[in-house]
Amino acid sequence: MLTDPKHPHGRPPDDLPKLEPAPASRLRHRTDFEILEIDLASKPQRKKFIDMTEDIYEGDKNFVMPLRSHLMKFLDVSNNKSLKHFEIKALIAVHRNKIVGRICAHIDHAYNRYHGHDKTGWFGFFECVNERKIAHGLMTDACNWLRSKGCTEVIGPMNFSTNHQCGLLVENFERPPVIEMTYNPRYYEELLLSFGLNKAKDLFAWTIDVTAADVDTKLERIKRVAARVKTRNNVSVRTAELSKFENEVRTLFEIYNRSWQKNWGFVPVAEDEFSQIAANLRPILEEKLILFVEVNAKPVGFSVTLPDINQALPKDGRLFPFGWLTFLLKRRSIDFARLMVLGIDPDYRKKGLETLLFLETIEATRKLGMKGGELGWTLEDNELINNAIRQMNGKLDRKYRLFGGDLS
Repeated sequence: MLTDPKHPHGRPPDDLPKLEPAPASRLRHRTDFEILEIDLASKPQRKKFIDMTEDIYEGDKNFVMPLRSHLMKFLDVSNNKSLKHFEIKALIAVHRNKIVGRICAHIDHAYNRYHGHDKTGWFGFFECVNERKIAHGLMTDACNWLRSKGCTEVIGPMNFSTNHQCGLLVENFERPPVIEMTYNPRYYEELLLSFGLNKAKDLFAWTIDVTAADVDTKLERIKRVAARVKTRNNVSVRTAELSKFENEVRTLFEIYNRSWQKNWGFVPVAEDEFSQIAANLRPILEEKLILFVEVNAKPVGFSVTLPDINQALPKDGRLFPFGWLTFLLKRRSIDFARLMVLGIDPDYRKKGLETLLFLETIEATRKLGMKGGELGWTLEDNELINNAIRQMNGKLDRKYRLFGGDLS
């Protein structure tokens, strides 16, 4: 795959399908349901928006409900700092006094300013019963609102940006999602395709079994290369010191915005927002799984790996009144992790530092008694990072898809 110098780590989607005229598969009649706007600043309405998923995932052994308490805070548009640059339209579909679908249409003004393209609209938090007419009704009203705001393209699902959860699971429904990754019924893809959307971008999730014998064989060669990289470039790797939490978060913040700036979909994070995200994650952070790579004692890269607490969370997402006990008992047996984010300062790329962080992460998870983990997501066209994962014996395990359409 040829690399675009303007977008070396992921190109913007192009050739999105025209949404008008509508395909024959799109249904328009609304004889037995209605689409209503919901106020996410209202706690009771926000609760309805969140709780409507119970019936959709009933009986699905792999579904793990995100923590309700976290979602209540995250979707509170009046208090969530990370949503200050957004315009949001939240909609629900109601059939016989029951909520059977939901969606958020939103405009990320920070994204549009950063990319110099003020015509992109997004949708997210899509959930729906297996009824085309209801899904199409939700998408129609979301797209109409975005079009009324001047948007000429729509992409999603995005909840609400690449700094949060995104993508529709389209391959491998055979295991639960890991921490902060999405999960959905298989039929969602057909609902979006039949509306007229199509693939905009795939996101890859990779897995690695750190107990497999062939991992050791491959790692021995990489360890020798890593040792030379360390010596030649005066490189060292250290773990985070959570006793100096604020200082470490500040270092992560500085490297993060520099290292991700040329990834498609990236939006720079304000320091107060970054600090809020870090504070939310602090209760589950494992010091040995947060790594800094330094050159001449200067931090130039990092990786953050999280224990997969989805293994321990109550399936209904409720910690109270008894979910805390379940969580505390199961947390001790967590044996899987997710390498959530890795970044290298652009001035220090292609020096083997990405591979060094992968290698050190594998060793750290082994020492903690874990069997393996998930790496990602990564953009399908970020060949630099995807090749590094393949070299570490990573296996492409899941695909998450962003769908898009041309509103013009």
